[in-house]
Amino acid sequence: MAKKSVKVPVNLGQMLIVSFPGFSWNPVLEEVVCKRKAGGVIFFKENVPPSLAELKKFNAKIKKEGLRASGIIPFITVDEEGGRVSRLRHLIGEHPPAMEVGAKGPAEVRKNYLSLGRKVRSAGFNLTWAPVLDVHTNAQNPVIGNRAFSSDPAVTAECGASAIKGLRSAGLFTCGKHFPGHGDTFADSHLELPEVETEIGVLRERELVPFKRAVAEKADFFMSAHVLYKKVDAKNCATFSKKILTNLLRREMGFKGLVVTDDLNMKAVGGTMRERIKRALNAGADVLLVRDENPVAFMDTFEALIRDGGVDLGRIRESLRRIRRIKTRLKS
Repeated sequence: MAKKSVKVPVNLGQMLIVSFPGFSWNPVLEEVVCKRKAGGVIFFKENVPPSLAELKKFNAKIKKEGLRASGIIPFITVDEEGGRVSRLRHLIGEHPPAMEVGAKGPAEVRKNYLSLGRKVRSAGFNLTWAPVLDVHTNAQNPVIGNRAFSSDPAVTAECGASAIKGLRSAGLFTCGKHFPGHGDTFADSHLELPEVETEIGVLRERELVPFKRAVAEKADFFMSAHVLYKKVDAKNCATFSKKILTNLLRREMGFKGLVVTDDLNMKAVGGTMRERIKRALNAGADVLLVRDENPVAFMDTFEALIRDGGVDLGRIRESLRRIRRIKTRLKS
């Protein structure tokens, strides 16, 4: 007997933030935003038009079409941390890396991120994937470095909280990353899976300190790290670990915001895309982020998994409730 298809929620696409081709409205965006009702899009450098005026017009179009299609404004997102991770530098100017501004103290951090946030907001975005809350504890770390505020957990926590306040005052949603910490790795998760031997007790006293403070500041998102914390979960990297995303982050630390995956196409994560999606959702992720040349195919895979009963609908509805609660603040 053929297995019955599950009736999926009509707003299922709200759990996805996807990349797209080009730097203007096109048929792929029409499909993703209007027909599939994606929860949001992420801009990379190749998606940013040559002028600020064109970018504003483009983002206004995405917002208008998303609102018309689903009645919900999409998350229009960009990786704009300042320093070397900047998609908009040529349009909004240079902002210093986190470590440079962090050395000047929390007040300067807040001022910097307020300024940065206002520029990002005025360009039509409502979410930047910042601040970085990793503690820079490994000088040989190839991917974090001066993206972190400090090698001191307490300083990182204070600066992270100030950055959240600044970005929020500018009208942006905020995202602390990369939970539970990417600062003590020797590998770049874009290229391979970093493995960490840190004990949970050390994590609580060091890596988790900035995230705990960000929970108190009511950060909107935490982004999971594609890092294997072998002493916490020997089998699953954080993105796929229920022990980390649900037991530690939700239950122990009391995080009420949204858990978003780092890009599910990074080389640190293996298996088929269907397996990656299933493992992330079962671990406790609310939002799946992907940079994919074919975002429609990614959405097909996601929808098929849910329709086939690959993930409990109760788990899906839980995330949709959180997303809806966060998105009630999206007024423009």
